[in-house]
Amino acid sequence: MSTLKAVTMAAMIGLIVACARSTESPPTATDVVAAHASHAIVPNGELTAAQKQGIADVRNATVKFHDFAYTTSANGGGYTQQYPAGCAASATGAQGVHYLNPSLVDNKVELLRPELVMYEPGPNGQMNFVGVDYVVPLDQATTAPTLIGVNLSALGAPLNVWAVHIWAWRPNPSGMFAQWNPKVSCADFTP
Repeated sequence: MSTLKAVTMAAMIGLIVACARSTESPPTATDVVAAHASHAIVPNGELTAAQKQGIADVRNATVKFHDFAYTTSANGGGYTQQYPAGCAASATGAQGVHYLNPSLVDNKVELLRPELVMYEPGPNGQMNFVGVDYVVPLDQATTAPTLIGVNLSALGAPLNVWAVHIWAWRPNPSGMFAQWNPKVSCADFTP
């Protein structure tokens, strides 16, 4: 096994252990719906000047992830793991398919280095970049981390992370930091 594969596998195992201690298998998109149902609502009112600038910075830093092949390549974006498995959707919208860069999961939240990127499956098999997701394992932060003035929300089992989304690439009538986006769909998802 190459060193890169070994490091990636070790990081993924660490994330699965940290984020899914209560299950024996990694969480699925269905688990995401259940975990999100129990956490606090992220404020989605008028954006501050600092938040508007932060979102512009995120867009500049992530524009390259519109190229799905680049995003998911080990030598490109490094978002090589679908995590959780499947396409996350609820009655109030969807999040799409999440891809994780295991090397970014730690006790920090960094605006220009999201741990996950989110894609909406398209009708012809294409993946449309819709936003980013920031996570910190619950056991690595005793209080909610903040990102551009927004507290991350605690998501319980099986994910066990602090999390917040930024819908940088798909307008969201529910708000820039909302957990679900009614303008995102999993209708074209095929496992």
